[in-house]
Amino acid sequence: MSADKNPSTSPILRPPSEPTWFAATKLGLIGAGIGLACALPFIVSDHLKANSVKAPYVQARNILLHYQAEKAAWPKDFDLSSPGEQFVGFKLTALSEALAACQVPGKWAFVAKSPEGWPAVVFTPDEPGPSFERTLGVVDGWVDDGEPLTGDMRVGAGSASLRLSAE
Repeated sequence: MSADKNPSTSPILRPPSEPTWFAATKLGLIGAGIGLACALPFIVSDHLKANSVKAPYVQARNILLHYQAEKAAWPKDFDLSSPGEQFVGFKLTALSEALAACQVPGKWAFVAKSPEGWPAVVFTPDEPGPSFERTLGVVDGWVDDGEPLTGDMRVGAGSASLRLSAE
């Protein structure tokens, strides 16, 4: 009777059919693929949301710096979705479109003097939390230094502000 037909030989005692390095590499690649497939939806959704949040910051910054250059003063505090009569003559359609396309619901405002002492565009989300902080952390990396507690863009637990400076 040959060894292949012997029922008493356990499969664990037989020599492996492939080299150990090949089996380890295959299992490692399968694990990395599963991990990437699980993480990718979160990464993609955060970046899509971040892209939609970046546009209102950019548009508001452009309009407010233009206003400051023309009037030599910052405007009074206001809600960006309804700027009021102080912006008559400014083209606000790009800002309105950017606010409408924002995928993170919340309130956009301009404050002439933030708690840090400078004018800023402030976004306060309807649902603050880790998802908001991750999304705005991505925006901070695109717009500023990527550090949520330093630089021109500050991201906190309940709001994110972009400092405006007329240099």
